[in-house]
Amino acid sequence: MARSVSTSITHCNGVCSNIIHLHNRKLKYYTGNYDQYVKTRVELEENQMKRFHWEQDQIAHMKNYIARFGHGSAKLARQAQSKEKTLQKMMASGLTERVISDKTLSFYFPSCGKIPPPVIMVQNVSFRYSKDGHWIYNNLEFGIDLDTRVALVGPNGAGKSTLLKLLTGELLPTDGMIRKHSHVKIGRYHQHLQEQLDLDLSPLEYMLRCYPEIKEKEEMRKIIGRYGLTGKQQVSPIRNLSDGQKCRVCFAWLAWQTPHMLFLDEPTNHLDIETIDA
Repeated sequence: MARSVSTSITHCNGVCSNIIHLHNRKLKYYTGNYDQYVKTRVELEENQMKRFHWEQDQIAHMKNYIARFGHGSAKLARQAQSKEKTLQKMMASGLTERVISDKTLSFYFPSCGKIPPPVIMVQNVSFRYSKDGHWIYNNLEFGIDLDTRVALVGPNGAGKSTLLKLLTGELLPTDGMIRKHSHVKIGRYHQHLQEQLDLDLSPLEYMLRCYPEIKEKEEMRKIIGRYGLTGKQQVSPIRNLSDGQKCRVCFAWLAWQTPHMLFLDEPTNHLDIETIDA
């Protein structure tokens, strides 16, 4: 038997034949891959909630009957006593628990305002790292506006990160030109962003230092909480956080830069499935 800990749905679907779900300090076992687990869990929880509501309706009905007729005529009193025994049996045998849903996470990005197109124009751009190196890009020609949504796909080493660096100005084209709106603010998430964090500070201290205009600690705690960092995680040194939690600090920092455009370079590497969905 092999055990696997993974944040990749594709990996879980391709490898796993059984899923163990830890929830409310209890382990639940499911047969099948991740997609099958999700489907089965949803069906079981729907049935559990139907059973829960049915039981609660029965209990409310019996309690109401007992309260109304428990001291009535002999016939009604006997029926009330019968319902009271039925109710006691239900309670003694154990009632169906209400489904406690997992906390959902939704990253928050403050409004950045609007700027008119064109925002970024890539004009006949070619690029290589050295004079004798091979050309990574030749004669690129495209534009990006605020409503543009692009997925950049390709094998490792194809030049995806290089293109993002060209668009942000970290690299300059060998030939051609990249024109950007004078007011555009670009935020780039990349795998080395964690290295810029001050590991001796807590997420709360780090964000307060980066954004001194936010004076109140409680206000900043609410901001950080929007990115899935709560309680002790907010005040523990960043070095003690997991890689996924450090990523959340980076996203909080990045979001409050209020960029017009976000360039996300492998943002899901250290994030769990729930955070990726957010």
